[in-house]
Amino acid sequence: MEFKKSNRQGVRPPLGASGRGGTTSVGPRIVLQPVALATPKAPDITEAPTQEEPPKGGARSFVSRRKGFLITAAIACVAIGLIARTITTNNADTAAKKPTYQTVLPKSKSISQLGGWKRISPPGKEPVFAFADTIDGIPVSVSQQPLPASFKSDAVSQTAEVAKKFNATDKIEAGDIDVYVGTSAKGPQSVIFTKGNLLVFIKSEKKINDTSWAAYAHSLN
Repeated sequence: MEFKKSNRQGVRPPLGASGRGGTTSVGPRIVLQPVALATPKAPDITEAPTQEEPPKGGARSFVSRRKGFLITAAIACVAIGLIARTITTNNADTAAKKPTYQTVLPKSKSISQLGGWKRISPPGKEPVFAFADTIDGIPVSVSQQPLPASFKSDAVSQTAEVAKKFNATDKIEAGDIDVYVGTSAKGPQSVIFTKGNLLVFIKSEKKINDTSWAAYAHSLN
């Protein structure tokens, strides 16, 4: 059998094949050109409107303003109430200084000379007014009020009954007036009588003689 000698040189590789220390390419040479890629456009997104933050201290300022308004309103209400009360009190005081019914005074004397009227009955009760005077130099307080309804049918007997309650059992005649006098152990006296449409009550600091009581009751008109 015959062996052929192998060709050690082999087939020479084509130009451009890879070898030691060199660079070769197989087939046609391809050169890659850079291509500019379009940047993808972001989708349109409508942002929700952001709520504007209140300035720092805004909430606190609002609460402070509201609190101040409420305090001012409360003070105003109190002030109005006080003014209304003052007006009412002044009106009541003005009304209390002058009776609205017909009164009697001593002859030749005015109420200003006697120091003015003073209401001695409590609020809500029938008005009773008094003035200060003197009889024989002794201080007296003279009060008077309209006759109660129960007196109008028989003023004489009703006056006598009231006089008994004050222990004014001494009866003095002063013209057509029956004057009832009561004397305490210490000297002060209480006198009750009716004149016109009035019930008159007098208190003295000391004892006064009957003649002077009669003259004074008669002088009232």
